[in-house]
Amino acid sequence: MSDYEKESELVAYCGEYCRLCDYYTGRIRDSARHLLEIVEKHSEFKIFAETSKAFNFEEFVKGVKWLSTEMSPCVGGCRGGGGWGECSLRKCCIKKGLRFCFECESFPCDVVKGYRNRVELLSEIKELGVENWIRKQLE
Repeated sequence: MSDYEKESELVAYCGEYCRLCDYYTGRIRDSARHLLEIVEKHSEFKIFAETSKAFNFEEFVKGVKWLSTEMSPCVGGCRGGGGWGECSLRKCCIKKGLRFCFECESFPCDVVKGYRNRVELLSEIKELGVENWIRKQLE
């Protein structure tokens, strides 16, 4: 397998480039861990939240804890078995035997239109070709 083929496996069905994705790199998890550390250090945040009634502080902390532990990097990327298994784009592409959503004769369909900016992203990959698109992302 060439370097290009290996790298193209890190482009998800939806066009997300795993190498630059905050889930894949662990940035979301690491940022949540850092935020949790700050929140736990500053107990006054709970008082601020309760006084202002801006949000439920306990639910906020619960969410940050979840992000700090559950949002681990996707091993192998979406097409390598990592990523969110319930993704409707992923399921559709697998069912149809497609490498990318833009390969579908129905592209752009309602499924992909439900994902923010995916039609534009996938159209760009289709226009440039996967290899050239990857090069552009790495510049």
